[in-house]
Amino acid sequence: MLVVWMFALGALVIWLGSTKVQRLAIGGGPAGSETLGVTTAIARVINEADIGLQVTVFETGGSYENLRLLENGQIDLAEIQADSTASDAILGLMALYSDAYHLVVRDESAIYSFPALPGHRVAIPPGTSGQFKSFWFLASHYGIGPDMINALPMAEDAANFAMQLGQVDAVFRVRAPGNKSIRSMIGEQQLHLVPIVQSEALSLKQPAIKPGIIPLGSYRGSPAIPAENLPTAVLDRLLVGRADLDRQLVYKFTRAVYERRADILEYSRLAGFIGPLPDDAESAIPAHPGARSYYDREKPGFMQQNARLVSAMLYMIAIICSGLLALRTHWVRSRRMRMHVFNQSLMEIAAQARAVHDIQGLQDCKHQLVDMLTEVIGDLERERVSQEEFEHFSFTWQAVDALVRDSMNLLPATDVQSAERGLQA
Repeated sequence: MLVVWMFALGALVIWLGSTKVQRLAIGGGPAGSETLGVTTAIARVINEADIGLQVTVFETGGSYENLRLLENGQIDLAEIQADSTASDAILGLMALYSDAYHLVVRDESAIYSFPALPGHRVAIPPGTSGQFKSFWFLASHYGIGPDMINALPMAEDAANFAMQLGQVDAVFRVRAPGNKSIRSMIGEQQLHLVPIVQSEALSLKQPAIKPGIIPLGSYRGSPAIPAENLPTAVLDRLLVGRADLDRQLVYKFTRAVYERRADILEYSRLAGFIGPLPDDAESAIPAHPGARSYYDREKPGFMQQNARLVSAMLYMIAIICSGLLALRTHWVRSRRMRMHVFNQSLMEIAAQARAVHDIQGLQDCKHQLVDMLTEVIGDLERERVSQEEFEHFSFTWQAVDALVRDSMNLLPATDVQSAERGLQA
């Protein structure tokens, strides 16, 4: 009965563990932003999938507020610009889409390049946004300081309204090409986009930046705005998370996003650009182990990636082992042959001892035995003879030695005495 109760209790624990809902809070970005739209779409699809994940998206001020909330443990995941400065406590999950630098100006302002901004009024994003830092990074590259330009931080709706009223000459944003808010601002107004050149030089200072374009007609078809493929600087918008998040939880979330991208795309067109982070050596922010394990799930292992090298190494090892085995076999055979020679010599000495009937011949046999014993002991010390082989030799040697002694004892005493006198003389 006790076993039944323990089995039932274990099953209950397993069932409760499998039905536990894991919760994630995402910092989605400012109201009306593309990042808030795509993260909300992700949360909606995952929540509807009923896979044990409950995702909640919060409206925030932008990249820098998101990083602060992450480091304080107030949220689990957040969107940031790839050029944002993140601590080691923040790791990446995926690239959401690419943003592009936009500088929208009034036609009558006669601004046709970024270095022409000094002396003009420019609406820039709020200080909590990564776009704010991007503007001043770009201004610094062109040698434009805060005292040379009238930069006015404001929200997107306020900047659009200020542009309509002619209260600002330009608006700077870092947004995906075709952005709805920028399209609304341009409308039928006499506005144009200014190219952001020297993006290759910018990437030397900030590796997250890459050369890119805003495609012809992204904001109006006729007359087209921009009037041609407009060069600019682009960078990824990333979804990042706290480094201390459970690896399996991050894997589960990453897998859910990738397996349901088609569903997410129904709520946000930008979901079609969701992609994996590059290898850590090339990524602005290293990948979380949970996300990296998902991306590498089908990656060939070391053996597959280096099949030719491994095959060559195994072939060489086989050759070396075969050679060593052959050497050992030769060494064992030669050692056995040597002991065979010694044993054969012992048999010859035994035959000689039986054949001779004089003391001199038997003494010769005795000398041969002593010389042979000395040689074999030397071989034992040099490990040319094993202990087992030496013991076998010793047994035979003692038998032959005993034979020689017995033969000497059978000789007449006069022969032995005369042999001894001959030796003394």
